[in-house]
Amino acid sequence: MEFAILAPVLALLILGGMDLGHMYYMKYLTSNASRGGARYAAKYTGTDAAPTSAEVSDYVKLEAGLNYSALNLDTLTVTTTYAGSFPNKIATVSVSAVKHWWLLGHFNFYGFEPVTDPQTLTATTAMNVEH
Repeated sequence: MEFAILAPVLALLILGGMDLGHMYYMKYLTSNASRGGARYAAKYTGTDAAPTSAEVSDYVKLEAGLNYSALNLDTLTVTTTYAGSFPNKIATVSVSAVKHWWLLGHFNFYGFEPVTDPQTLTATTAMNVEH
């Protein structure tokens, strides 16, 4: 009888913990994706032109690059900007992914900000451009 009363509470705690763990995992992936994209954008690829935003996005998303789309980050958006001129040129890459809560978003009755559904996770990395 006691287990029947506690089982739903324990299930909610375990599934809520898994949901939070998934959010932190997605934050980790977006951070690594922005770092890898910035590293790619900061290194010239043998030409005098820096990679375009589309090329950096392809590098982050496609199998030939980092392949983050294979990790079910289908809402991944990658933007690249350049500022300054050589030798102080800086490449900035922002990566955003959308997190849909499995459980916690359905119990957010009070509008608690960290668990709004959907939640956009964004990471930005800036690196000096090499030549």
